[in-house]
Amino acid sequence: MDTNKRLDIVAVALKVFFKFGYKRVSMNEIAETAGISRAGLYLYFKSKEEIFNAAIVHHGDILLEEINKGLLSQQTTEEKILYALEVWSIRDFDNSLLSPEYKEITDSSYQFAREALDTSYGKLEALLSTLLEVHPSSANGVSSARLAQLVTGALRGYKTVSKSSIELRHLIQDLLQIVFFSK
Repeated sequence: MDTNKRLDIVAVALKVFFKFGYKRVSMNEIAETAGISRAGLYLYFKSKEEIFNAAIVHHGDILLEEINKGLLSQQTTEEKILYALEVWSIRDFDNSLLSPEYKEITDSSYQFAREALDTSYGKLEALLSTLLEVHPSSANGVSSARLAQLVTGALRGYKTVSKSSIELRHLIQDLLQIVFFSK
């Protein structure tokens, strides 16, 4: 199968899911928007759940690409991590509060989508771990991989309790202060 065509379909599906949400989108709508037949769509994806999961992972990959491009303009490890989290969650957090459709992609509560979200967060965690490797350990000998896991886990929790992107940013900044300056 053509991997470029599959990626094109996923990119189109992502836009459709952002606009209408998972529940309101049919395979017919995705196929029509992608410019292929429904039968053609089923050659690439067995179900709407499968394409939704692919869209979630694709969205994470887009964010990681943007993060990697922007890291060069950040000076310190702390700035790089804050930038990564800004792009990953903070910048569009208010959209997820106002749009259930947006939230479905960024923090889906659908059980079948947990693996896709975990995959995307795992990629973010790997990036953060790499960034933390160059920072002298300031968290009492905790490995960079474990620190990255703690930061991404906290981020996921903060997103459930924050009332705005401003509050989310402050929580993350406070967490980074603890990570970088605790002895």
